[in-house]
Amino acid sequence: MNTPSASAPVLAQPMHTRGLYRLMFKRLGLPRNFVHSSLSALKRMTVREQVACRARVAASLGPAQAGEPVLEEDRGFVLFQPDELPGGVDVAARCRQVFEEFQASGRGQEEISRNPNKRFLLAVVSGNEFHAYPDLIRFMVRRPVLDAVCRYLGTVAVLEGAALWWTPPNDTVLSSQAVHIDLLAQRQVKMIMNCMETTLEQGPLHFVPADVSDDLRRRGRHTRGRLADKWLEEPRASGELYAATGQPGSGVLFDSSRCLHFGSRGNRKDRLVLTYHYLPLDAPTETRYRLDPPLELFSDPGLDELQRLALGFRE
Repeated sequence: MNTPSASAPVLAQPMHTRGLYRLMFKRLGLPRNFVHSSLSALKRMTVREQVACRARVAASLGPAQAGEPVLEEDRGFVLFQPDELPGGVDVAARCRQVFEEFQASGRGQEEISRNPNKRFLLAVVSGNEFHAYPDLIRFMVRRPVLDAVCRYLGTVAVLEGAALWWTPPNDTVLSSQAVHIDLLAQRQVKMIMNCMETTLEQGPLHFVPADVSDDLRRRGRHTRGRLADKWLEEPRASGELYAATGQPGSGVLFDSSRCLHFGSRGNRKDRLVLTYHYLPLDAPTETRYRLDPPLELFSDPGLDELQRLALGFRE
């Protein structure tokens, strides 16, 4: 690839389809596969060359080197310990600092007041608010994690959305606290990084590997909506429910479109996680906390071409 010109940042921006997605899938109830394929095809019409370019670049990465993370096709996840996620410990500390400032300013109580029916998942920072924290954005496209994502998706994915989530103690089982999959795309990769020590008392992310989830959903004919916990009591799921616990800087990279999961449930202590999404450029819709990259990162000498593509810039 050619090195981008520092004076002319260009974003690879397909049309936004979130409104169409909500109409077709949520209001009209059209089948998920039909909605995804239709909207992805519509997006590709606007960025066809970029989609082809990103597939070529991903194919050129070759196999992972020894010690690098691998998202296996059948399982669809990889867990990290702090020493396995480069820079994770420092970023977790930075996120705790942001959270402490958030609480000291009184914004924490304001968020609770504004969200009386969703007190279990409150945004400390989300979407383009990360423009104030370019160090965190750089971390989100750090290699070799990015390489693992690109190999799994078969394309140079885009860092599409991000949030620093706080979950205070709660006793609810609502919305994403129930078992579900994310419906944004047929495939996506989500990072959940623990910013505090996370035990079962913090209501960590729980998930079932992709192959087991695929089987459970196929046999149960699940296409949309939340699921009862009894689904996870099926013999096929025995011993296959994982919890993303660990020290600050630990976490999991997983395909949230395939892996059944839930989190932020039964908290007895605060939980703080940095979450960010990787989606194909032609994904059928966008996240609700979309992150557009600050243009100054286009010429950041610390970022290579693959990272710039992941931020949404084009060669």
